[in-house]
Amino acid sequence: MIRIFSWIGSCAGKASKTLRYSNRLAEAVQKKAEGIGEAVSYEYMTGDMLRLDYCRSCNNCFMKGKCPLDSQDDMGILKQKLLDCDILFIGSPVYMGGMSAITKNVIDRIAYWSHRFELTGKVGAVFATTSASYGSETADQLAFLARMNGVVVAHTGYATLNAGSPNLYLDEVMLPLLDAAAERLLDAWRHPDAYIDPMQEKAFTGRNYLNRRARAFHNLINTDPPDETLVCESRHIGEYPSFAAMTEAYRKAGGWAESVTGGNDE
Repeated sequence: MIRIFSWIGSCAGKASKTLRYSNRLAEAVQKKAEGIGEAVSYEYMTGDMLRLDYCRSCNNCFMKGKCPLDSQDDMGILKQKLLDCDILFIGSPVYMGGMSAITKNVIDRIAYWSHRFELTGKVGAVFATTSASYGSETADQLAFLARMNGVVVAHTGYATLNAGSPNLYLDEVMLPLLDAAAERLLDAWRHPDAYIDPMQEKAFTGRNYLNRRARAFHNLINTDPPDETLVCESRHIGEYPSFAAMTEAYRKAGGWAESVTGGNDE
């Protein structure tokens, strides 16, 4: 069973145009998967379904591995959905030339995951919907942020609502686009290494360097390093020669063995 989860950064509920894109892409993946004998489950959440507070810049997540707000709002529910899926969709409407505030807030709340490669092994599709402009720019930014968290992004797309192309309501335009996206997503699900971005390799190398520095410094002053370093060490991330090698090992092992809930709430 291939599990798709879609986070839609819109508070329009079932009327969301971005959700329409998500639903149609999921249908395309399901049809393609049937052809190779794979079953697909699909679940989505829109911004109006959850109560999410804004990041307070306390750095508890980086230092102690847990956000104190998770016990006060619904972010813990969303985090678990993100962790449990095989294919992750992230979609946002374009507001003022960029992603919606609730989309950015979710990314801010999982920023520490980019230091722990928490979404390693997951295949992703990112997309934006716009009335006219900034669709590709917003989708590209979403793709960058998804990759920073370890997602192998196989589809980056956008659709327009009124003018421009591709138009969300024109099947002759959208169906070929969605069909090609579904093909890439399933291919990436089977062969994620072929879709790893060079930027992810650079981020992996840089993070390992910072972890080694943190360990050396805290050994010098005889204190424990930040939770992000401890998690990476517990997962032996520094022993992998590349992000691609780590992704392959993660997939073969069926995920991280260690808990991702982190430390205390203080």
